[in-house]
Amino acid sequence: MIQDRKKSGFPAGLQLALAFIGVAPLALPAQAATDVARDVWPVLLRRDLARVGHVEWRLRRAAGAACPVQAPDVGVVLDDRGAYQKRDWPLLAATVKMDEHPAVASVAPGSPADLAGVRAGDEVLALDGVSAETIIARRPAGTVVADALLDEIARTAPDKAVVFDLRRAGAVLQFSVVPVRHCAVRLVLFTDRSIEAHSDTRNVAISTGMLAFARTDDELALAAGHEIAHVINGDRRGAPAKVRRGMEDAADALGLRLMECAGYVRATGITLFERLGSRDWLGFLRARTHRSWKDRTQSLRALPPATACPVAAP
Repeated sequence: MIQDRKKSGFPAGLQLALAFIGVAPLALPAQAATDVARDVWPVLLRRDLARVGHVEWRLRRAAGAACPVQAPDVGVVLDDRGAYQKRDWPLLAATVKMDEHPAVASVAPGSPADLAGVRAGDEVLALDGVSAETIIARRPAGTVVADALLDEIARTAPDKAVVFDLRRAGAVLQFSVVPVRHCAVRLVLFTDRSIEAHSDTRNVAISTGMLAFARTDDELALAAGHEIAHVINGDRRGAPAKVRRGMEDAADALGLRLMECAGYVRATGITLFERLGSRDWLGFLRARTHRSWKDRTQSLRALPPATACPVAAP
């Protein structure tokens, strides 16, 4: 776990960022910033969802078959107005052009969807001939529409193309996209001003505070890679502090390899730990299960460059 709760203000929880209003602070007077954020938060949110989605795609590719579960993936982030309050629907239509159908929020560069011609803003009408409405209607209670559609893609048989029926600028288009099969871990953005990332057995949660704090995608990739490493290693909470510290050390090392294999720059990524350490010079924000930020930074710098990519299973 990577955590710094100095900026805590929102309740923590695995809540999708689709409910988050007001992303990064704006360089405007307080009232003006509030008015601007009220009008443009869907655009800012799309930007942040795209950033997380691009990092997720690259790290999942780098992890390859090392994760305990693999799944087909095409490299898209999907969005749906049903994840928002109805009073926000007119604003969503006006700002990000999202209406009654789910939409492609972003497409990872170089992904199967990107190579096939799928583009951000496309409306999703059907997958493999099954209408989006049908997929939405049969999803389990409490499942977000975007997750239901991604789960549909993840159930695709190996080497089988997924046929997307999309609407773009009023025209209905069809794209055949052949997924790749790699690590099934997804990155989930949740609303919390604290600088935090944590994981369960299959997903990684990244706080909006962490997203704002990470100056580069290299830093964000190190944080996310650390948590994916916990999933790969099968780490569980509740272990004694000494054992847990060993888990954290191993996750640091594997997370660095993941980000390097994903094409991110190690020196730039490690600055995340340096900057977290500068905020915590008395050690108040560090759990007993973690070494000091200084020690963790030095250990990462001493590691040899990654050689085997994708990362091999432990």
